[in-house]
Parts: sequence; structure tokens; C-alpha cells
Amino acid sequence: MKTQITLALLLIVSAFTACKKEKGAHVDIAGKWQVTKVETSVAGSATVTYTGKASDYFEFRRNDENEMVVSLDGINTIGTYYVLAGNDIKFNYSGKDRSGHITTINAQKLEFNGTVTGSSPVVTEKYYLTK
Repeated sequence: MKTQITLALLLIVSAFTACKKEKGAHVDIAGKWQVTKVETSVAGSATVTYTGKASDYFEFRRNDENEMVVSLDGINTIGTYYVLAGNDIKFNYSGKDRSGHITTINAQKLEFNGTVTGSSPVVTEKYYLTK
């Protein structure tokens, strides 16, 4: 019985530790990033490119809510983000859920894409950010 309790506690601690590590994965992109451009593709249409202004940014916050602040073309929005295993990312702002992948990340550059969940036709966005 003692062995079973010890094993159960070990499994609980291991599970908690694994979850804790995944939750903290978002720190890699935390901080304020300037928007260089955003490319939006709607299936069957030409890509539309928005060139970032000096006031445009994404701020990924290090808090329990995984908040992100998006400021594009004078409109500020608060959303959420989650970086998953394999650099996959899920994020939401302006009432739209997006799933995508981080393609580039280093000290000066962050690039990721996102497909708007449930969009028909399919809408894909590519974000180019710098520090």
C-alpha cells in the first residue's frame, strides 16, 4: 500500500511539473514587438499587406492570463495567447481565434502565422514583428 501511495504521489508531482513547464513556454515571445507588416490571405483572393506604423505593436505579457495587447492602425485590443509544443501558437484578439506556427524567433525578430478558426473562405495571416 505504501508503494502505491508513493507511486501515485510521484505521478502527480511529475504531471504537475510537466504542466508547469508547458504553461511557462510563452516566455520566449514575451515583451513588446513592433509590427513591420501583416499579410492577410483570403482563399481565392490576392494577399493584402498592411505595413506597420510607428505606433503599431504586439505586447505579449507574462501573466497568468497570457494576455496580449495588439495595437494596429490606431485600434487597441486585448487578447490572449498560448505557445504550444513545437512552436505552435494559439491566439485571440478582435473576437477571432487563430491557430498557427512561429516560423522565426530570435532577439530581434518574431514571425508567425495564424489561420482564423472557422473562417469561410479560409483567412490566413502572417505577422512580421521586430524589437
